[in-house]
Amino acid sequence: MDDKQKPKNGTSRYISEVKSEMKKVTWPSKPELYGATIVVIVVTFVTSLATGMLDMALGRVMELVIMFSR
Repeated sequence: MDDKQKPKNGTSRYISEVKSEMKKVTWPSKPELYGATIVVIVVTFVTSLATGMLDMALGRVMELVIMFSR
């Protein structure tokens, strides 16, 4: 019996559809992947720096609020 004639259960149908979709994927080249990785690292660093500075600033504001509320 040909594979295309067999009724497929949920799991084998899912795997078959995944294989079909993976053939349509356009994978990035090494330079594109390298560039995207650098962007992710830089954005993560900048976001972490901004979050840390905001945390320090809000901490100072809270110290002032507590100091003046006594």
